[in-house]
Amino acid sequence: MFTNYLPSEMVTVLEVTSMFTVLFGIILALLFTSDQANKKNLYLKKAK
Repeated sequence: MFTNYLPSEMVTVLEVTSMFTVLFGIILALLFTSDQANKKNLYLKKAK
């Protein structure tokens, strides 16, 4: 892998950056999916 040619500090920065990117993506996915479910529930409550 290309990380063998990088200094250890740079590898650490890449690992932390990738970890936060994945966590941020998961949080965004959860927020968007929960918004869609809540909108459907609100529409059903207003119709009744």
